[in-house]
Amino acid sequence: MAGGDVTVEILKGIRDEIRGLRADTNQRFDETNERLDRRLHTVETALLDLAEQQRFVVRYTKAISERESRLEPRVVELETRVDKLESK
Repeated sequence: MAGGDVTVEILKGIRDEIRGLRADTNQRFDETNERLDRRLHTVETALLDLAEQQRFVVRYTKAISERESRLEPRVVELETRVDKLESK
């Protein structure tokens, strides 16, 4: 029976080590998930800020473009008037 007792003790030791390893692995996964969540939040915030800046640039570029299209006929008209005045 002594051999059976040793086997049982060895198996219990293996079981305990596996449980400890499982607990350690779960803790490490949890810690890794927390770090990833923080990093993903940082990346998400940066991307949202970048998107907002891009929208601002698009609106600004559109406004400049529209302003130039409104000014063009006025500039042409003024050039024509100046040309007429200079030719007199």
